[in-house]
Amino acid sequence: MDPLPESVWNAPEVRDAVAANSPSAVIAFARRAHGLRQDELGALAGFSQSAISRLESGSNLAYDMRVLRIVQRTLNIPPHLLGLAEQGVATAELRERGGADALVALMGGGLAVAKAASPEIVAELLVARRIINDADNFRVSMALKPAARDLYELTDLLRRSAQGELRRALLSVSAQYAEFLGWLHEETADWDGAEHWTARAMQQAQAAEDRDMVAYAYVRMSQLATGDHDRMIGLARAAQREPEISPALRVLALQQEARGLAQAREEADCLGRLDAALSLLARVQHVTTEEYRVGYWTDVEHLEAERASCLLDLGRATEAIALYDGMRTRWGHICPWYQGVHTAKLARAHATVGDLDAAEAVGLDAVSLARVTGSQHIVRELRGLAPWPALAPYASSA
Repeated sequence: MDPLPESVWNAPEVRDAVAANSPSAVIAFARRAHGLRQDELGALAGFSQSAISRLESGSNLAYDMRVLRIVQRTLNIPPHLLGLAEQGVATAELRERGGADALVALMGGGLAVAKAASPEIVAELLVARRIINDADNFRVSMALKPAARDLYELTDLLRRSAQGELRRALLSVSAQYAEFLGWLHEETADWDGAEHWTARAMQQAQAAEDRDMVAYAYVRMSQLATGDHDRMIGLARAAQREPEISPALRVLALQQEARGLAQAREEADCLGRLDAALSLLARVQHVTTEEYRVGYWTDVEHLEAERASCLLDLGRATEAIALYDGMRTRWGHICPWYQGVHTAKLARAHATVGDLDAAEAVGLDAVSLARVTGSQHIVRELRGLAPWPALAPYASSA
């Protein structure tokens, strides 16, 4: 869509909307300036007419950075008028005022307007995959599971009528949604459901010849095998045997193998895998995109957290504490549930070396993150504090 003249954005109505921090009013103004009805904007952006109506009425949909970015691109609205930075990062206020339920409400009916498969639909499905992934990272919501299932079913339906490269692309997207459904089942301790959907992700990734997704499905299977270090190691190694996988996926596979080796107390091999992963990080290149990409989170902070966790499993709690303490000031960009898991591990490390005061303080932080995010992964990690009577309440209070 062609940009509107710059003078349009100087209209009093726009200035008033920006001053009132009302992105919904800016969007409504831009839609009318382009001569579009709500249903026409919805069709262009991949949303339903009712979603656009709610968006313009000032609901929580108007305060989520990814929702805003999609509409901003469609209408060619100057990003700063919606509180968006030029590179697609919204202000903290907009992030806080949005939420998983708003995202689900928007995406639930939006992509159903698709009549036939196309590269544009594939791109929007990948944007939706990133949206629900980011929503889950900040707050676990039961509403995500049916939304993800609906998007999976839509992708699968489109795949059946597609051919050639488009069909393979939709198979790859289906695999990404199936993997996410496996993750959502894991979050609720539905291990059978987690394994079922992860296996389906593997099948569809193989059919799509998406090597990165095949490797990631192996990594996820390895994560689901926690407690059986032989399976953890074997599945992580299977991921590394996939040909031509990206450096990001090789890093994920190496650090997952290191987890299994740490549980098996094979210290030298564990640390060797972590060193190999670190050496690969320089080759990891992340593309700036709003679409979901497997391994987009791979960075040095995630790898350091995994190293600290492995050190704790290897009985080197003092070193784990030092590593965690050194990185906690640098992990603000890491999703809260992941911070919570490793904060709980840090509490256990302090308890292991006998510093119960520090363990209590850090444990309280982990409990807070568990309550804010709703993540059962943090809750399960906090149960590791149960052997210490002073910390036992944290193991059950989240």
